[in-house]
Amino acid sequence: MSDAPQTGKADAAEIEFLRAELLTGLTLTKIAREAKYEDKRERNRLNARKAYDSILRFMPKTDMGNEELNDITSRLEQLRSELRLLGEQV
Repeated sequence: MSDAPQTGKADAAEIEFLRAELLTGLTLTKIAREAKYEDKRERNRLNARKAYDSILRFMPKTDMGNEELNDITSRLEQLRSELRLLGEQV
């Protein structure tokens, strides 16, 4: 038996989870920016923030290669920027 770390479906699932949260967060910030009504804007802003917080919580626990890390980090920065435009302190 090898002592090398095992990567596989669990890691792939974790990475896909992060990507899904990023896509969800970015989609929600777009909806919030385009919302005509304050309650819709607020609801979507808060849900986008939850996605952002979830990414921050799970990202350190996820084993990923440099390419994946760079992609996720780049999109996380985009989400952070969008949240700031909506008034979030991130």
